[in-house]
Amino acid sequence: MTMLLSQYERFDVAIIGSGIAGSTLATILASQGLRVVVFEADNHPKFAIGESMILETSEVMRSLAELYDVPELAYFSSENYFDHIGTSHGVKRHFSYLHHVEGQPLNLQHTLQAVIPKQPHGHELHLYRQDTDYFLATIAVRYGATVLQKTPIQSVEIHQHGVCLLTKTGQTFEADYVVDAGAFHSVLATQFNLRHHNLQTHSRAIFTHMIDVPCFHQVSDSKQVYGLPFQLSEGTLHHVFEGGWLWVIPFNNHARSTNPLCSVGLMLDPRRYPLQQDLTPEAEFYQFIQQFPGIAPQFQPAKAVRPWTRTGRLQYSAQHVVGDRFCLLGQAAGFIDPLFSKGLYTALMCTSVLADRLLAAKATQDYSATHFQGVEDMTLAFIQANDRLVANAYRTFAHYDLWASYTVLWLLGAYLELVKLMSSRALSENHRPHYYPRLHGLKLTGGAFPPFEALAETIYAQIEKADLSHPQAAQTVHQQVHQQLTQFPWMPYAFQQILQGKNHLPANKLNPKLLKRRQGFMRYGIYRTHFFGRRSLSSLVYFFLREKLKYSRLAL
Repeated sequence: MTMLLSQYERFDVAIIGSGIAGSTLATILASQGLRVVVFEADNHPKFAIGESMILETSEVMRSLAELYDVPELAYFSSENYFDHIGTSHGVKRHFSYLHHVEGQPLNLQHTLQAVIPKQPHGHELHLYRQDTDYFLATIAVRYGATVLQKTPIQSVEIHQHGVCLLTKTGQTFEADYVVDAGAFHSVLATQFNLRHHNLQTHSRAIFTHMIDVPCFHQVSDSKQVYGLPFQLSEGTLHHVFEGGWLWVIPFNNHARSTNPLCSVGLMLDPRRYPLQQDLTPEAEFYQFIQQFPGIAPQFQPAKAVRPWTRTGRLQYSAQHVVGDRFCLLGQAAGFIDPLFSKGLYTALMCTSVLADRLLAAKATQDYSATHFQGVEDMTLAFIQANDRLVANAYRTFAHYDLWASYTVLWLLGAYLELVKLMSSRALSENHRPHYYPRLHGLKLTGGAFPPFEALAETIYAQIEKADLSHPQAAQTVHQQVHQQLTQFPWMPYAFQQILQGKNHLPANKLNPKLLKRRQGFMRYGIYRTHFFGRRSLSSLVYFFLREKLKYSRLAL
């Protein structure tokens, strides 16, 4: 994908980084006739994490594919695309959380399996990122972008009439606008001193890819004993405990898989568990999990296939995301923690809004920070919301009852966000001028629904103000949170059951009750107006059936 260019050739947009966000943006812009150059410091295929998909991310992929007529952008939105993308990726039928206490056996009742609906699009994926990112970079080339691998950028000069990028080998390139999608090693964030770390979440990571990681049921009881619809290996498994959590993301969890690997990572609050410099990352990982009798057996037979990576505190954000003729995108703008897998959703939603603004700027030649202010507002709102969501989850880990109630706030926020995204696509009918205004006010969770925002603010404030080191204080907060969630008028029935002690969401979410007037999924009053406008039930049922057909494996 690397080609020789005149160093005086000028582009409409230069993009630093060819990960999912950078390559997606390049594909969109090139498909619309813009001249795009992408600079990749490394070489594909390359290792990356950020492997667990969520419904919101998949919906953004579908919207991009339809809004810009680039069907390949939807290829990683569902298991139904295996024939197009290959079988190195895993399937994700659920989010599952097992709550552990140091030194104690796992309590089987302390389990949550948030089943992902199979209808209408199929289950989600575990992305094997070296293949995902390489595929999307080649798609960018197919649509006309220039991708230069092993071409790191040294510096960027921004002036009144454009930008000039200097590579580390001394080449210069000019463009009207530059997007830095270079993740943690952002050139622009470093050059303009944009980074800050004033965030609530504190976590560090130890991670690798492994083979021979057994399904958890092989070292514990069966899914029937747990009372779960799916095996824990059929989705993303989270072991949570006071001060941290551990992810298990298998790529070998379905019959068609050709990839034996499993992504494994340990997230720890460094204030409670400081980095142990006297141990290797692998030794620290194994020493730590020995404290948990419910975790350690899953990794006794496992073997790492690549060097372990260990980090310090991971959290950062940006003072500003946009300026005249530049923008930070995805992890160049900020990173929190992968607990709820919101990073890719943040990156692709901001990619979508940025693409729309760049196409408008090409027509008007307005590359000012003001023109792109909406991108900054959304990016920072998503980062701040994720920080608060994750930080308060960490605070609840020490108290199972409080954590169990808190998961319902997460589920509710994710559900409402998905409803807003899908209804926006349905109501706009793939017309961009109608679609993007409907996204106004989104803040990662809750679908910009004011009653949810008020509920979340109340719960966050209660958790943040309480001294949760005292069990009685934690129990009081749990009772308050549980009551507020129970009284929320628009709580879906399946989430009500979780509040009442059920340990999983239903595998089959299609229920005739969803079509009932006022009690069905459209509800009534401000809820119905906010999410569905004046659309009728029959029109939304038609949209659902059309989606089921369009994205079925047979149709694809």
